[in-house]
Amino acid sequence: MMPERIAWESCYATPVEAEAHVVKGFLEQYGVPCVLDSNRFGAQPLTFCALGQVRVLVPSDWLRVARGLIKGRGERRGRILPGRQHG
Repeated sequence: MMPERIAWESCYATPVEAEAHVVKGFLEQYGVPCVLDSNRFGAQPLTFCALGQVRVLVPSDWLRVARGLIKGRGERRGRILPGRQHG
């Protein structure tokens, strides 16, 4: 029997890799499984003006929970992060 494949979906995207790591850590502290997927193009250690996005991916079953946590965190802080997308 083959293991079931997990369908991953983007719950957050940013051009800033460090920000993606912060969001990933935030979700993980609530038990949400997640991974980062980067399609950025930029010279290291350049962290600005990079092309592309770093996406935070969660299993599709967790997408609603992850987006709710991210939205709730932004609202508690008095704002939702500007310019961020859900995938």
